[in-house]
Amino acid sequence: MITSEKPSEVSANEPDYVRWLDDLWAERLLAARDRKADLSIGILLWPTFPMMSLTGIVEPLRHAADFADNSRPLHCRWSIMGAPGHAAVASCGIRVHADAPYINPTDFDYVVVIGGLLPHLRAAPGKHRDYLRVAASAGVPVIGVCTGAFVLAQEGLLTGRKACVHPFHAEDFRIAFPRLAFSTRDDFLIENGRITVPGGVSILSLMTELIRTHCGPDRAAKAVHQLSLTEQKHMSAFDHGRASTFRRTEDSRIQRAVVLIESRKGRDVSPEHVASLVGLSPRQFARLFQDNIGMAPKRFIVETRLRYGRFLVENSTLPMTAIAFEIGFSDSAHFATAFRKKYGKPPRSFR
Repeated sequence: MITSEKPSEVSANEPDYVRWLDDLWAERLLAARDRKADLSIGILLWPTFPMMSLTGIVEPLRHAADFADNSRPLHCRWSIMGAPGHAAVASCGIRVHADAPYINPTDFDYVVVIGGLLPHLRAAPGKHRDYLRVAASAGVPVIGVCTGAFVLAQEGLLTGRKACVHPFHAEDFRIAFPRLAFSTRDDFLIENGRITVPGGVSILSLMTELIRTHCGPDRAAKAVHQLSLTEQKHMSAFDHGRASTFRRTEDSRIQRAVVLIESRKGRDVSPEHVASLVGLSPRQFARLFQDNIGMAPKRFIVETRLRYGRFLVENSTLPMTAIAFEIGFSDSAHFATAFRKKYGKPPRSFR
């Protein structure tokens, strides 16, 4: 839920919170060798698409893409694709023009299909469907938003996968695709190169997860902060476990520690180093971290590295040895042992 109220005790007590996150990001960028966008998304709009789904994709990207309240698409980029002069009319009647041609899909990290009202699904340009099939064939992860799940199913792109469908469309999906499994209880599902999300506020949960994965938790923290996320416990649509781990504790020092660890993906960081950065002694830090997060700092650092390792296993073609080195393990054997202990299976089983 988006609200104009102050989002949390963090923003009230720390007016420079966003500036601190930007400074952290700037420090990380200085060491970055690759200056291309961290997250790039191509968007295909179906006729009568829901405007909230489009803004739910673009607004988190906008906040994560630049410093402060600027809106330059520097480190996150997005394009609404179509033939020259093409425009899609949203369900609210607003016309949105394409701002890019059909770009090579491998230039994107994801291609998004925002579906429209069910009777209009076949009214989209044929080139939209052609592009979608090419993107999927090229191995680019494809996201179906709202009735975009129906479009993916129509194109045979959900075979062997479970779709996430809005309860309002559950019976329609069951009738149209009786052999496809689906859920109405998730904010989104990620399965083997396909992502489905029912739209509404759930799209914010998905976008925060993608920003966290590709850009780091500091960028996710800023997007959530700028979108004024409330702290109501019943807000399951913006799942705090995925969207903003750093907000689980009221202790700003521990919040900062978590963001520091996750922004570096657990690499080149130690509990002692983090303790000094947040102004605590190692002993104080270990006690407060355990009390607030539920595990020791060292374990959290290892699990952060393993989460990033799992992402690389599932979403890249890097060899296991390269992934092990990337996340700070001395060799693939140590990585595999730690991975199996965490996830119950060896890394290769997730690829």
